[in-house]
Amino acid sequence: MKTTLSITLISTAILSGCAYNVSPYGASVMNVESIKSLGIKPVAVESFSSTNPGQSSITCRAAGPVSVSPSFENYIEKALIDELKLAGVYDPNSNFKLKGKLEEIDFSSGITDGKWLFTVTISNNKNESLTAKSIYGFSGSFVADKACQETAQAFSPAVQKLVEDIVRDPKFKQIAN
Repeated sequence: MKTTLSITLISTAILSGCAYNVSPYGASVMNVESIKSLGIKPVAVESFSSTNPGQSSITCRAAGPVSVSPSFENYIEKALIDELKLAGVYDPNSNFKLKGKLEEIDFSSGITDGKWLFTVTISNNKNESLTAKSIYGFSGSFVADKACQETAQAFSPAVQKLVEDIVRDPKFKQIAN
């Protein structure tokens, strides 16, 4: 009986240290409308790069990693493409190309609040660029498991806000035209 209980407790401890996976991206109506209002010509988006190429997780407290597939820069690239497609200004064959670099990504998962932090540089093939720093706040929790779940759940809306900060920057219209 003691052995079975010990094995169960050890198994539970090992299995509870699993990853907190972020949800697939969902486009923002507000971002799509903002892009449409710019009146930009169709653009292509090149593969995003990153200061930490291929990074797909960040450790959350001692509870486990917050993970995305395949990587943070690919998730953000796809989010921007989704928004451009819905706004009717994405053309993968366009000679005018936007590219992005994920300069910084991090989060905090505090007891009372948390936040995602991004720094992304968007540039075009004329070497014009803008750098967006975006912060998205969300609720925190004393309990590590709950705080890390909230961190993962906040990622998609945090990326929506990042895209909003990019497309609402006055330089974006210039860079995308």
